[in-house]
Amino acid sequence: GSRREMMRLILESSTYRMSNRFDENSYLKDPLNDLAWRRDLRRLSAEELRDSILAMSGQLNPELRGPGVYPPLPRAVLETASRPDQAWGRANDAQAGRRSLYVFLKRSLRHPFLEGFDQPDTDQPCSVRFATTVPTQSLMMMNSEFMDRQAARFAERLRDERPDDPQAQIARGLHLVLCRPPTGAEIEGLLQLVAELQSLDGLDPSESLEAACVLMLNLNEFLHVG
Repeated sequence: GSRREMMRLILESSTYRMSNRFDENSYLKDPLNDLAWRRDLRRLSAEELRDSILAMSGQLNPELRGPGVYPPLPRAVLETASRPDQAWGRANDAQAGRRSLYVFLKRSLRHPFLEGFDQPDTDQPCSVRFATTVPTQSLMMMNSEFMDRQAARFAERLRDERPDDPQAQIARGLHLVLCRPPTGAEIEGLLQLVAELQSLDGLDPSESLEAACVLMLNLNEFLHVG
């Protein structure tokens, strides 16, 4: 009873329901938001980001409990181990899509995507997480093995859900990553990108859609929550 009432008190509070909408007058008075006139944006944590990407690609496995799982690691990471072929377990496709909470932790061999987005150091306690902003994070989001694989799956999902309709595929993808109906300008901008990738760079329709999926997964509205 008391727990439910506490949850109700939090969820119905003005602080919890505060918008992150920009207001120029408030910004001029309090540019750092010290007076909490809006909700600050927060980048997704390492585990939240990986799980969200898996959800977009359709690979997220919501199964609960069980032992740790071993999603694929880049060969370059495995080569840092003394016995590369025995350093990391194997997982089938379904198990590789388990939530990041269940990814096996090995101090000497960490998942590079999670480590890159500030997963706590496994060698010492972590009372508070700090979000860094470094160039390697952008590189991981643009061309890592994990992102290449998930963007290809995301594109495959869009083709399955909206077959033979490039505009509908882009609109569906944007709706998924933004959690809102996309604007006409947003759809048109991505369609123009797809067309340019095909005409200028020689990509085929499948490759250009995958590139568009990489871009969608890099949008600020996907990477941050308010």
